[in-house]
Amino acid sequence: MDFPGQLWTDERDRQAVRDVVELFVAEPIILTDHLTNSVYFSAPAEALFGDRAEAIVNRTAASLLGFGRTGPVPPALTAALLGEAVPWKALVRLDGGQDVACEASALHRDQHLVCGLLRFFRPQSREQAR
Repeated sequence: MDFPGQLWTDERDRQAVRDVVELFVAEPIILTDHLTNSVYFSAPAEALFGDRAEAIVNRTAASLLGFGRTGPVPPALTAALLGEAVPWKALVRLDGGQDVACEASALHRDQHLVCGLLRFFRPQSREQAR
């Protein structure tokens, strides 16, 4: 696939997506579309989920975060990914049973949604923190 060319038709949107991916290159991030389906996984996100992006892309953000399995989808999660509300933050349990902190927000340009953004934060070991 030609990322981000096939997913974003406007060059300004494609550049915004490239900028976000570059900005968070070392962090686990997932980008979502206007239906909150996953459309991009960074390499650290693939490692976090223990699978290649091709195997897990197109799943809904809620499903990736364990909702449906562990409880109902928080309306604030969807609203944050669509840019209709402030960022949503929570501790979530991924499919493998790993607890991670997650933040959901959205990237807008000229009053329209470019993409949703999921960022994941893992606790550092004491060695890493030094």
